[in-house]
Amino acid sequence: MGYFPIFIDLSKFKPIVIGGGEVATRKVKNLVEFEAYPKIIAPEVTEELNVLISNYKLDFEKRKYLEGDIQGYNFVFVATDDATVDEIVLKDAVKFGAIVNFADKPEICNFIMPSYIKRGDLVIAISTGGKAPFLARCLREMLEKKFPLNFKDFVELSAYFRTKLKGIEVPKNVKDAIVDEFLAVKWLEIIEEDGIEYAKLLVNNLIEYYARKTK
Repeated sequence: MGYFPIFIDLSKFKPIVIGGGEVATRKVKNLVEFEAYPKIIAPEVTEELNVLISNYKLDFEKRKYLEGDIQGYNFVFVATDDATVDEIVLKDAVKFGAIVNFADKPEICNFIMPSYIKRGDLVIAISTGGKAPFLARCLREMLEKKFPLNFKDFVELSAYFRTKLKGIEVPKNVKDAIVDEFLAVKWLEIIEEDGIEYAKLLVNNLIEYYARKTK
């Protein structure tokens, strides 16, 4: 049975991370990147995680996990290297109806985290169903080169273009032609050289040209 890919709204979930090592630190970094701020339970945390706790004012309890700790939380990450703790959390997850991910134990997870790249509102996720995470990581690194950090500006511009396009009354075939023309422009070069506000001005000109042309 395979994994069904979905994107979820983390504002609808209460996250908690059990563990304070390097893997737990990565999970917390992933969560705060999407504006989700987890509670953390761990006897010790990495220096980087301690900084994250301080910067984001995360709820942190410096101790081992106790039975029932995830009650009230429904999005759980476990990274402890402690089989006993894993077993307790798994029972709690079933009891409280939480979705739970265990580091390097896809066989007992009820969800897994894909590798991904994030460029503004663009998120590209890659998964091998937990079978070959090194391959997913390799593909992510390839995509990171294909989509540099400033690609987020093109994503922002595309959203702006869509809003403007929805505001004009033209036949569908004309809208399709406008989209094709928009996609043919080297917007990343324009944004890098002249800034996104200038690019938005060019988008306005493009939309207005077609709006006048079809009147």
